Order: sequence, then structure tokens, then C-alpha cells
Amino acid sequence: MGTYLITGTDTGVGKTFITYNLAYALREKGVKVGCFKPVETYVRDIPEDGNLLAKATGQKVDEVVPVKFRLPLSPYAATMEEGKSFSLDDLRDKFEKLKRKYEVVLVEGAGGVAVPIDRNYTYADLARDWDLEVIIVGRAGLGTLNHTYLSYFYARKRGLKIRAIVLNGFSGEDASERTNPIIVEEMIGIKPIQIPRVVGLLLPADERRKLLELVGF
Repeated sequence: MGTYLITGTDTGVGKTFITYNLAYALREKGVKVGCFKPVETYVRDIPEDGNLLAKATGQKVDEVVPVKFRLPLSPYAATMEEGKSFSLDDLRDKFEKLKRKYEVVLVEGAGGVAVPIDRNYTYADLARDWDLEVIIVGRAGLGTLNHTYLSYFYARKRGLKIRAIVLNGFSGEDASERTNPIIVEEMIGIKPIQIPRVVGLLLPADERRKLLELVGF
């Protein structure tokens, strides 16, 4: 059994892409894997992230995403703007059911580890309370050093176990892509996993294997 929080250094760094490919690779290997995105915001007809993750695992979308908001905000901000709330205890109960049902549960956060899911309750609190190991996803190019450093040390300060750092979207077009992995390792002591930018949703098999290795498969 393994339970992981896939969080980001920022919004738009590829958390869902990495979660999708990790889930796909685990299922491909014969592992019973479930995804859980406790709250998804900016939902129109269907939750796009949750729908994608459901396709990777074969789950129903409502099992992946139990709480949905319309506005593109943090979960806590969405409750303030839309005037509706949800129960953290209920989310915990749903997560516990997934743990009993699947060998591996991948929990995708919203934005970064310090994003509030409720008043005075961040994804770091959720990772601590749910005993999740943390996978931090950052962008490959310019702007990742400070965000990765701060995300890592905030998570460490909160007592969380960091499973891996993933730098996503290497294209060869940005000079900082050559130095970022070296400097990140120097700054925090973890060699980041480097994932290339690809056309479409699915990484090549050798890149999916990198993700499997980071969770011990």
C-alpha cells in the first residue's frame, strides 16, 4: 500500500499530467491504483482533471472528485465566493474507503502544498493527517528554483516525508533547463526526476518507468 500527495510548486506545472502518467503506468503494471482529487475548482460541465484521472484508472469521476466548484480559485477561496462548504471529515472517510479498495492511492492537490483547502487547513495539513508521502512537481525551466526550494522546506518544516521532486516539461529550449536539476539537487539534496515535454497526454514507456521507480515499482 502506498498513499501519495502530488502537489506543485505553483499552478500549471503539470500535477495532473504527472498523476495521470503515474496512474497509467501503475495500472499498466497490474497494480490496483485509485486517484483522488478531493476538491476541484474551475469546473464547468465535468471536472477536467478528475475526468482525465478517471480514464487512467477506470474509476467513476465522482469517486475521483467528490467536491466541485465553478470558480478558478483555491478550495477555501471557492467556499467563500460560492457560499457553499464541504466536510473535511467526509473527505477523510472517502479517502479511507479508497485505501481499502486500492493498493496505491494518488491524491492530487490544488496548486501548492501551502494552498488552503479550508480555513486554517492547507494541503500540508491534509498530507500530515492522511499520512501521505509527498511528490513535488515543478516546471523544468525558468522560475523553478525559488518555488521548489520554498515548497520543499515548507513541507519539511511541517514534518512531511518528501518522496520525490519531479521537474516537468523539459524541451531543450530554455538554458535554465540545463542548470535547474543540478542546482535543485545542490539546494535541497534530492536529485530531481526530469520529465520531457511531449505532444499529447501519455509519456513514452521509458519515462513512465521513471515515475514507477519513484514509488518503488
